[in-house]
This record gives sequence, C-alpha cells and structure tokens, in this order.
Amino acid sequence: FIIFGFPGGCRGQSQRFPEMRGPRHKLGLGALLLASLLSLARSIPTTRRVQSADPLKPDCITIEDDFEDLRDVKIYALVYYGRRAYVDILNAYLERNLRTNGGVLDGVIFAMVKYTIEDMNYLVMLQRRNPKSYIIPWHMEGGAWDVIWRLADEPGAYYIKIDDDVTFIADGAIPAMIREKRRGRFLFVSANVVNHGILSAVHQEMAAIPHLSKPEIPPGQTVQNQKLGPWLFKGDVMTDPNYRIEHTFYSDCVWRRWDCAALVHEALLYRLETNSTCAFDFGIFDFHAHGYETMHDGIGRSIDWNDNFFAFSHEDFSDIDWEGVANDDERQMSTLHPKQRGEHAGALGSAIIAHWTFSIQEKGLL
Repeated sequence: FIIFGFPGGCRGQSQRFPEMRGPRHKLGLGALLLASLLSLARSIPTTRRVQSADPLKPDCITIEDDFEDLRDVKIYALVYYGRRAYVDILNAYLERNLRTNGGVLDGVIFAMVKYTIEDMNYLVMLQRRNPKSYIIPWHMEGGAWDVIWRLADEPGAYYIKIDDDVTFIADGAIPAMIREKRRGRFLFVSANVVNHGILSAVHQEMAAIPHLSKPEIPPGQTVQNQKLGPWLFKGDVMTDPNYRIEHTFYSDCVWRRWDCAALVHEALLYRLETNSTCAFDFGIFDFHAHGYETMHDGIGRSIDWNDNFFAFSHEDFSDIDWEGVANDDERQMSTLHPKQRGEHAGALGSAIIAHWTFSIQEKGLL
C-alpha cells in the first residue's frame, strides 16, 4: 500500500506520490484512495517486524487484527484542520480507521486553525458523509492554541492529535499507539513519524534510510522535472555526506532542507515498494532518556520532539499549564508538561506515519 498510489501497484510515474507533485494533484485523490482502503474493512492487516539473519533486512509479516481489546475504549482523532489539499489525502486514512470501517476511531474532531471558505465547504461535505463520526466544533471560540486542546474534554477517552499534512498512516498504527498509552509507561505516545525533527535522525542511525540519490535533470528540463522521478537506489547505507541528519529538532538536513525531507519520504516509498517498512520499527524510542530541554534553537526555544501525531488522554491535562499551552502548545506538550509531571514521552516504532512537510520545506517539496 503506497501513500500516493494503491495496493499492489507497480512503481511508475502514474502511481508514485501524486501529492508530492503539488496541491493541484491532490484534490479528488482521496476518494480513489478511500475506495481502495475500505475494500479491506472489518479485519485490518497489520505489519510486524521479525528479525532475519540480515540485521538490515527484517521480515515484515502481516497479521489480521480485529482490535477486540479496544472495542469498549473511547478513541477520537483531534485534527488540526485548515488545508483541504492535504486533508483530501489524510481523510482516506481517517475514514479507514473509523469503527464503522473496522478501525477504532469513534470520532474525528476537526479543530479549525487556519482556513478559507473553500476549506470549510470541503469539511462540511466530509461531515455530511460521516454524520455520526465527524465532529465540527462550531462552538469553538477564537483564541490561542489552548482552545484546540480543550476540545479533548471527555473523561476516560483517548485522543490522537494529528496534523493535517499527515499523508500516510500504517494499518494498525492508531490502535497500537492506544495500546501502548494504556500500558501507562509514557505520558504521551508518538507515532514513528517519517519527516520528524528527532526521529529522522533515529531512522538514519539505524540504517533504515538507504542510500538514494536524486535523478539527473533531463536535458532541456528544469529542477521541477527532476522532482517527478523516483530517487535511485545506490546501496543499503546512506554514505553521502550531504545527507547527514543531525539529531536535533531544528536540524539543517530535514527541518530546513526540502531535499532532505524528500529523501526520507523517498525512503518510505522504497520500503513500501520492497515490503520492508518494518525496517523503520525501533521498538520504543524514549524522547526523555537524557532528560528535558536538552536541545535549543539558539533564540530561547527548546522542544524535545515534534508533536505531529501522538496519543494522550483527557486526564493527562488535569494539571496542565493552560497559559503555557496558549503561548506555545508544542513546547508545552513535548517538554514542559512531561517535565512538570516527571514522566516521559516515547515514540512507538510500529506506528509508522508520514508527516508531509515543515513550513520551511514546503516550497521545495511542491
């Protein structure tokens, strides 16, 4: 199953990541992708890593999971909404994960952050298609970031915060995150995020990102044409010094450079096409193994991980600093609230998702 293609599709220009080519290709793709996804509803195949004789080539086995243990657990997605061109892709995964389609989501709450009239019209259309599951909080009042997080107001419920530019969610990722959250070992449980300020370095350190190179620019063509073709496989280990990913949340390679973001997305594509996505699975990564506020941007901000996609419960916010959330929600969630509680946040290796872009990468990727 390929992020911008379809299960069983061969690698080719027509089936590789249409949204990587720009927003104009995204509108309407979600409906086609959804039809493919829902053909597998009710029992969802999930992937598990089994170590083989070759440490860089584990066996990725598939099992069926009906999520029986989560049947009576209330679970909601909390989506930062505003960009329908991205949500047209994300929506296919959201609908696939609804309980009515064999998943575990009881509802999807769309927190309106930045949007146009067209974005709202699109969201209303989605809500009409899923009237019992899609929630538009019309009662939201204007304000700071805390307004969004206060929507997670149901006691006993679990939530998955999702950025609107998530373009791939592995089957079983959401229930796996909820299961880990319910074990009580981590305050927050992040997905294993491809294109992440911290985890991209982890992926490279465990040699999950192979040596891929950009295709040559065809004669008489532009850099834009170079973006259209697949990156070329050169070897199992990335040895190009231009693609050394720093282990920090504001790294040059990945956070600032679109081509580094393209590399990690291409690595996921390569793994999907070779049935080796479980090579990204590191088990559990503890974001706070070395303490809190260990990385700084040089101008006064420190975060320990990017909160693009993570699980939490309503009760986790019982003692949160709402003023801190209002001012900088990512810093509060990733760093200050875990520090206040003396608890850690961790990422679950099997819960693989793709985060399309940080703002500084977007122009180059599109």
